[in-house]
Amino acid sequence: MNRRKTWPWLALAVLLAGCQATPYQRQPLLTPAQWAQPDAAEQDMSREAWWGGFADPALLRVLSQARSRNPDLEIALLKLRKAQLEAGLADGDARPTLSGSLSGNRSRPLDGGAWSNSHSAGLKVDYEVDLWGRLDAAQRSAGEAFAASRYDQISADLLSDSAAADLYWDIAAQKSRLVLTEAALADALRMQALAHSRRRAGALAEQDVTQADSEALAQRASLLSQREELRKKENALALLLDAPPGALLPDIPPLAAQPSLPGIAAGLPGDLLRRRPDLQAAEARLRGKLADADQRRADFFPRFSLNGDLSRGSASPAAQLGLGATLSLPFLDWRRLDLKLKSSEADYQLAEAEFRKTLYGAYREVEEGLDGRRRLAASSELQSEALRLAGRNALLAQSRYRAGETDMQSWLEAARGERQAREKLLDLNLERLKNLAYLYKALGGGASSA
Repeated sequence: MNRRKTWPWLALAVLLAGCQATPYQRQPLLTPAQWAQPDAAEQDMSREAWWGGFADPALLRVLSQARSRNPDLEIALLKLRKAQLEAGLADGDARPTLSGSLSGNRSRPLDGGAWSNSHSAGLKVDYEVDLWGRLDAAQRSAGEAFAASRYDQISADLLSDSAAADLYWDIAAQKSRLVLTEAALADALRMQALAHSRRRAGALAEQDVTQADSEALAQRASLLSQREELRKKENALALLLDAPPGALLPDIPPLAAQPSLPGIAAGLPGDLLRRRPDLQAAEARLRGKLADADQRRADFFPRFSLNGDLSRGSASPAAQLGLGATLSLPFLDWRRLDLKLKSSEADYQLAEAEFRKTLYGAYREVEEGLDGRRRLAASSELQSEALRLAGRNALLAQSRYRAGETDMQSWLEAARGERQAREKLLDLNLERLKNLAYLYKALGGGASSA
């Protein structure tokens, strides 16, 4: 074949290769076959059904208010709207643009003479022919940014539910602590009255009376501290609900001694990318970076634009139609364009590394959540038994004191041990509830399509 006839076709092939969209291929990732702490529970993980599994109407009311008032959700929705508008702008760049103008002028010569008026009106159309896919790449980039914002909005919903539930349980647990402390104060006051009565009868040493008085004072001080902590938690929830401190909140009862706990369907590690919206958002941004690199690559190629204008002015009363074409050669600024391309390629590589880190971090969160769930369940069973023994010990100490077989200190220590066992079980129940909310968020809530 004649080489002179061959090289134009080769050049055309190179040019056409440059305008093709780079296909996205997911990078090789190490995915565990199953969780180290497998969980085969069957559970409806949809949002309403799963949160309803706690059998707590007050919790559902708080979640509902958070979903409608949380300022973080409003910010996420505004970002989604902004990404949608930017995607529309990118789509508009690929279509003909229409512009119009009106002008008027009044002038006269400096050496005198009559004033003269002039005016003009015009309508102009411009259209860039997307020969090399530059505008298409910009549309794909904006579309991926919009998709990422949609996933961000779903992530914001999960975070809102988790944050609202955590604060709800913190308040409920704090109210339970207050109940325990008020009961402890009532017991301390009874001990104090008994000690003073026996002291007046001459059957008790002064030290026992002092110990009883000190215990009553300690419980009063603890009650003040816990009420302040409750106000702080309530103010934090008010802020989450977009309300000022001290605002009226939904009625939150004390934490139940045995709260209802829904199951968790963890699935397989390979499903996590399909389930977690933050991972889907990260991958959408990764595809957007790839489209950005395609756009920077297409910037090297000539740009061909068609334009037309229709005008009419006082100097030429008849309407005039003008047609034209413009060919620009951006590759003449090769060095700057090359730096932009390399920067875009580096952005894509950085996004790849960040996506991989986010995915492996997600695996870790689920593993730790499942491990914590089992540990907390076992600890709760052990603590329930410890509470039973502590309660028995407190009753025995009270009986021995009333019989005069032991001193006030032994009774106080036994009562304190029972109270601490109850508080420890309360803390474990709170941890178990928060662990479930953490796991639900770590798993991406109900599975969503990729």
